[in-house]
Amino acid sequence: MYSAIGVVLVLALGMLALQLSRASRMRRLALERAAIQIQEPEGLIATDLERPDTRTFPRRYLWTVPAAAVLVAGLILAFTDLPRPYAAGSGVLLAAILYLLENSRTDRQVELMESQLADAIDLMVASLRAGSALQAALDASLRESRMPLREELEYVVGHIRLGEDPRTVVRELARRVPLESFRLFAHTLLVHWETGGTLTTSLRTVGRTVRDRLEVSRRISAQAIESQVSVVAVMGITYGLLVFTLRSNPEPVKKLLYSVIGSYVGSALMVLQSVGMVGIWQMSRIRF
Repeated sequence: MYSAIGVVLVLALGMLALQLSRASRMRRLALERAAIQIQEPEGLIATDLERPDTRTFPRRYLWTVPAAAVLVAGLILAFTDLPRPYAAGSGVLLAAILYLLENSRTDRQVELMESQLADAIDLMVASLRAGSALQAALDASLRESRMPLREELEYVVGHIRLGEDPRTVVRELARRVPLESFRLFAHTLLVHWETGGTLTTSLRTVGRTVRDRLEVSRRISAQAIESQVSVVAVMGITYGLLVFTLRSNPEPVKKLLYSVIGSYVGSALMVLQSVGMVGIWQMSRIRF
């Protein structure tokens, strides 16, 4: 029995490790693309951008997923009389739910940041068309912006005021916020500082592109809600039927649940539910 529990735990930890490794790889690839796309003619991003203390947006808390899963499994083992397989299955199921909630929180932050960037670009375009300089347009956007964009604009404006090279500061912005919209915005500013010319038309195009991306993203998310609600409804019906049968005829159900075969089958069902939730979320993930 203990060997089977060990196998279940190893599979659960392997799934979590695979998801964490994939998220880390995607983040590293995004940073590498930012470093390749935004560069000077002489070479890649300056060495001062390799500072280890640079925070990137959005901040992730994926470490809480396995920590909470292990904690819940330990509490079930310590304070309940449920068979051991249920502790492992509950930990895996909770880990999947927390993983999806953390990604949902991240997606909302990214959408908010890109929406604020589009508004800031529109304000910059209006300031530039009124005859203001680029520095004044950045100051105007900073005064009207809110968190989380305000923190990044404060970084850019503050470092430019301190005398740093604006091109270096903009490259650092693309590193701090490794999103496609911010890379496009930073690249537009870099081209302007390198070659000169009218910035208004380019920024207006960038702002329209960011808004188009947001519109497409929201439409795809609206289409994906149907499948997500279906998963929640099916899981709710499953556990609702379990509670109903426990209240109407508890003895046979408890005998099944507390048996060796029943406990392993129940734990396996929790693991399969976790895999199904994560898989459906991955299929409805926006990639463009």
